[in-house]
Amino acid sequence: MLNDTAEQSRYQRALIAQISASQDPPTGGHAMFWEHNAKVLREHPPAAVPEPACQGCGKPWPCGLAETAMQQVGVYS
Repeated sequence: MLNDTAEQSRYQRALIAQISASQDPPTGGHAMFWEHNAKVLREHPPAAVPEPACQGCGKPWPCGLAETAMQQVGVYS
């Protein structure tokens, strides 16, 4: 991404946090949770346009799925 907006920067921080969190030893259903969370983040990135939109569903970014996935890894703003 050439000119990162605040939302694109937030998305990048969420991807990094997701990788870090998913490397902890999995317990119970955590492995499945982290796999699903990573899939949501990969499928719903922000589009590089003047008004960020979700590439996965076309809704204004962050869409509900991306927002929840970013919050799950501790990235709120």
